[in-house]
Amino acid sequence: MKSSKRRTLWSACTAVLGATAWAATSAASPAAGATGDDIRDIRPLILIPPWGHWVVLAIAVGLVSAAAVAAFRLWRRRSARRLTPEQKARRALDRAEALAREGRAREWAAVVAETLRTSLSARLGQDACPHTTSELAAVPWLAAPCDAVVDAPRLLDLLSTCDLTRFAMARLDADSLIASTETARDWITHLFAAPDKASATQPPVTP
Repeated sequence: MKSSKRRTLWSACTAVLGATAWAATSAASPAAGATGDDIRDIRPLILIPPWGHWVVLAIAVGLVSAAAVAAFRLWRRRSARRLTPEQKARRALDRAEALAREGRAREWAAVVAETLRTSLSARLGQDACPHTTSELAAVPWLAAPCDAVVDAPRLLDLLSTCDLTRFAMARLDADSLIASTETARDWITHLFAAPDKASATQPPVTP
């Protein structure tokens, strides 16, 4: 009797444990399937609208254009640094002649006056020239013997023409402006071709 009761109790315990294990397994299997094999949570690909490609292309073109402009400016600066003062003056006078042909007298006068003063400073080793023509005529380093290097009368005449055009509103035609530009070119040639001020002060050596 006791052995049969023990078998019955053991069978009941085994059945209860089996049922509990089956319930735990069946509860865990859907969660595992949802995390592992279920594809319902996969989101579709995000499509880029057609106009987005044009935006990206416009940004790329803008960046390339900005880089090209920066490279061109850097190249111009480096090339301008390699020019001599005479070459810079002649390039500025070419720009002044173009302004003269367009009838832009005031802009022409500003370019010519700045070119003459800058060239004079570079040739004589001065930091800067006086701002007005009267002040420039009164400086001691413009008098003789430096007059042979500078050709002061022609310089002052050109600067007076520029002053009349800029400040007195003198009406000069294109032919007069072009003729004054040629005079400025001749003065530039004489300025940089003349001997230095130090050699101009020394008497010529006789054999």
